[in-house]
Amino acid sequence: MASFNTMAGCFLASALFAMVVGKVSNALVSVHPLEKPAIAVSEAAPEAAAGAEKAPELPAIGPKLKDANVDRGKQLFQQQCFTCHTIDKGGVNKVGPNQWDIVGRKKASHEGFSYSSVLQKLGGEWSYEDINHMIFKPQGFARGTKMAFAGLPKEQDRADIIAYLRSMHDQPLPPLP
Repeated sequence: MASFNTMAGCFLASALFAMVVGKVSNALVSVHPLEKPAIAVSEAAPEAAAGAEKAPELPAIGPKLKDANVDRGKQLFQQQCFTCHTIDKGGVNKVGPNQWDIVGRKKASHEGFSYSSVLQKLGGEWSYEDINHMIFKPQGFARGTKMAFAGLPKEQDRADIIAYLRSMHDQPLPPLP
């Protein structure tokens, strides 16, 4: 029985000590409410997270397309893109959609491919500039896209690939003037 009394006494003494420490600490430290929130919350934050991020500013690809090398573009496509995309007319989709006839094609429109909602919302057709932005930094062009490619930083590499993509069409669009 003495053991129980000792344990109960220790428990009550600890509880009393905690109460005294709490009262003393509240007396020593006074809490002042902040005049303004420590972390600002923007109303625009949910929109930015849900929508596409603005594409980074890139120089126009047109001047580089004039000197683009289609054969080098084909080689780069095979090194960088072929793992996820096919380019044959009527070719199958892989992880990404078939790229035949991509230049001038409506975005998110290749039959049989399940596009991310971000790409579906972009609208319009794939222009030289849109392709340039997409292969420069896919997540920068269409934040939330399924395309898990880091991007091509070299402008001439992008121009060569775009020239190759342009050539993979029954009636290629005219080059930029």
